[in-house]
Amino acid sequence: MTQDPTHYTLQLEMLEQDDVLGDEHAIELFRGEFALALNAGRFDRLTAGDMALGAVSRATPQEGVTRYTVELEVDERQPGLDDERAEAVLCRAITGALNASYFARICDESLSMQLVSRMPAGTRQPSVV
Repeated sequence: MTQDPTHYTLQLEMLEQDDVLGDEHAIELFRGEFALALNAGRFDRLTAGDMALGAVSRATPQEGVTRYTVELEVDERQPGLDDERAEAVLCRAITGALNASYFARICDESLSMQLVSRMPAGTRQPSVV
C-alpha cells in the first residue's frame, strides 16, 4: 500500500541578485533552479518518489527582501513524519541546494525558509492567488 502524497506550502525569503527582472522572469528562474536541485537529488531525504513543484508566487514584503510562496506535492520517504521533522528535513535539503550553488542565479548567499502548511494532498484547500 502506498502513502498518499503530502501537500507542502512554504515561504522562502531572500535577497535577490540585482539582475533578476520582474515576477515572471524571477519565477521562471526559481522553477529552473528548483528543477536542477531536484534532479541532482537534493530532496532525496524527503521524498521516496515524486515531488512536484506547484504554484509559485513572488512578493516583496520590504525593500530588498523577496518572498517566494511555493507549493509542493511530495511522496514522503518516511511514513508518519511530523511537521517539525518534515520542516527540518526540507530545510536541510534547501540549505544543501543553496550550498551547492543552486538558486545562485536568483539569491544572494542566504535565504530563510518557513513551512506554512503541510497536509495530505487530498484534503488541501484550493490556493488563493
